[in-house]
Amino acid sequence: MSGGKRSDRLARVLAVQERKRQLAEWALAELVREEKRLEDTRDELLDTLGAQSLMQGLFLDAKVSALRRNDVALSGVIERQAEAKSEVQAANLAEKRVQRAAEAALVEDRMAEDTAELLSTLDDYLVARAASLE
Repeated sequence: MSGGKRSDRLARVLAVQERKRQLAEWALAELVREEKRLEDTRDELLDTLGAQSLMQGLFLDAKVSALRRNDVALSGVIERQAEAKSEVQAANLAEKRVQRAAEAALVEDRMAEDTAELLSTLDDYLVARAASLE
């Protein structure tokens, strides 16, 4: 019967919610790393623009186009980061709700077990008392 207890079912749901939260946090961390990489690339491109070189003018258009592509990618990453943050927050809230429900169900299960044990003890006592009166 232990597999059918509400607290056991909620414990399994809680484990799934924890995993979903971990995956959402991992995705957010991945986006933060991607943002850092794109910012580093932007900084490198900007640093090369200031370098004095006779060939600088020949590669200026390519560098500007690379900067634009990098900025578009960076803005996309920032948008996905905002979405990922809201997903992490939603996963945290869902996990907390399930955790509270699992704790409440565990208390209910323990109370039910205690009640059953108390009733069994009371029944044994009453049977023994009835037998002693006969």
